[in-house]
Amino acid sequence: MPRHYIRKTNRGFTAELIKAAADEVIIENKSVRSTAKKYNLCHVSLSRYVAKFKTSMNNDEVSIPNVGYKGPKQVFSVDQEQILSQYIKNSADMYFGLTPRDIKQLAYQFAHKLGLKYPEVWGKNLMAGPDWFTKFLKRNSSLSLRQPEATSLSRAMNFNKANVNLFMDKFQQVLLKYKFEAQHIYNIDETGVTTVQTPSKVVATKGKKQIGAITSAERGVLVTMCIAVNGIGCAIPPMFVFPRVKFHQHFLRGGPAGCVGTANKSGWMQGPEFLTFMEHFVNHVRPSLEKKVLVLLDNHESHLYLPVIDFCKDNGIVLLSFPPHCSHKLQPLDRSVYGPFKKFVNREMDQWMTMHPGSRMTIYDIPQIVAGALPDAVSPRNIMGGFKVSGIWPFDRNIFREDEFAPSLVTDVDELETNQINQDTHPEKELFNSLEPELRISPNQIDVSSNVAIQVSNDNCSNSTILNQTLADNPIPSTSSNVISPESIRPYPKAVREQKLNKKGRQKGRSAVLTDTPEKNEIEKKFKAKAVKRNIFESKQKQKAKTIKPKKAKMSKENNYSSDEDETFCLVCMETFSSSKPNEQWIECSKCKFWTHVDCARECKSPFYRCDNCY
Repeated sequence: MPRHYIRKTNRGFTAELIKAAADEVIIENKSVRSTAKKYNLCHVSLSRYVAKFKTSMNNDEVSIPNVGYKGPKQVFSVDQEQILSQYIKNSADMYFGLTPRDIKQLAYQFAHKLGLKYPEVWGKNLMAGPDWFTKFLKRNSSLSLRQPEATSLSRAMNFNKANVNLFMDKFQQVLLKYKFEAQHIYNIDETGVTTVQTPSKVVATKGKKQIGAITSAERGVLVTMCIAVNGIGCAIPPMFVFPRVKFHQHFLRGGPAGCVGTANKSGWMQGPEFLTFMEHFVNHVRPSLEKKVLVLLDNHESHLYLPVIDFCKDNGIVLLSFPPHCSHKLQPLDRSVYGPFKKFVNREMDQWMTMHPGSRMTIYDIPQIVAGALPDAVSPRNIMGGFKVSGIWPFDRNIFREDEFAPSLVTDVDELETNQINQDTHPEKELFNSLEPELRISPNQIDVSSNVAIQVSNDNCSNSTILNQTLADNPIPSTSSNVISPESIRPYPKAVREQKLNKKGRQKGRSAVLTDTPEKNEIEKKFKAKAVKRNIFESKQKQKAKTIKPKKAKMSKENNYSSDEDETFCLVCMETFSSSKPNEQWIECSKCKFWTHVDCARECKSPFYRCDNCY
């Protein structure tokens, strides 16, 4: 019999039809042949069922007989398969999902523990067969084979009830204190745009093993883009951070209208570059001490730059940071903007490569590509959707389901973090005391008719409460000595608590209002401590430089450069030849005869190099 049988005819009859025909023969004393002809049945089959009905009536049993062929006998009952299905769902919610092989092994172990009859092949292979797995997925339509997204352990551990509740408490109190509305709430974040795209799907010959698509290079160069959006779907022009020593205005050729740029050696967002973006932000938003705005951002080191915090405080900007490693759930830009943005950027890059065959994409082409992709990504629908699903506006502290906190149950971090935060500092009490007397109200006393759209609930439940609620919604038999469940065979993963005796390293961040005086003072202390360490390090480097006699920079012997070009400038970084490092190689453009560092050249070390301007 084939694995996927499809019925080809409509022959046969139902149990109700054969019961009605048998009643006419038995009760009304009609002939079997005339009744079979009336109901379009076989008279032999009808006479056989009539005999069965008469036998059951003599035994005082009236039941509808089994009609048709019986299907193959299942190993598990409906309730047992439901328990197994719920265990698979809970494991996937904890980010420790089961593969098909794991499920087949678990099915064999579960059937063996329950003492059920199963095929001999299961015993030989110590797992269920592929036919059982296929039919198991068909019987349980809520399950499907999915490709999981790689999630770091830090995100799984830190997105828990304690961190989310702490952020929601601070956000709620800031809303009440300053009476912010949707147009006053902004989210700022950075993303990277590389010169090597992920090719889109194409139509090609069916059955061909490998299909290729042209990209600019093997490894791309990253340019950081920073943008800000608010709760009513508006966005300000982006800022680009180029991996160059000096920024020139022609880097932004063809970029989005109103965009700005800056540069540093790494191309990543750092403190001075973020200060430049905040100045750009103030020029467009125009906040003031009388009309403040709220900016939500993550705990990146560049966002904790002391001059940035001073600048924001002087210009009426309230900074509220997300909990560490929770931006994938709480940050609107990550939830609904940057995903479509990367897709549209890849589309624009594919078109650019088609329009420029044989050319390599450089970082100076990225602003033009972003200009084509950004309007589709930062649409008002996408932006407002990100604010809604993260629970920021309309404010909803219960936006996240209990199963979304399941990964944190593996480590129980939320209980430890809550106790530590409550013992170390009480930032929510400081914020509450800073409120005006008329605003010092409990969450249950908030008027629903106020301008702030807030849904209130005192939901400071612990990890055990989450687990109890999850099990109440999706009941699983307890793992006692008398009850056998999949959890008793394959327990849920649980981390072993270890007390760290050595607490060195960077201190873990937390959600905080960065512009508040206590938080600002703490950041200022850290900033001064870093400055002292930096000064000590620089003084040691100067002492080493005095003891070591500096060597004069020379051209590479491979290229036989003349000594008349010692004061040549690099076309990319504008560094002079006399100030270059020892043994640093330079290369000459074969067309304009200007010089460039080999490291600054675009992946071309041949003698026939052509600079970007000539290219």
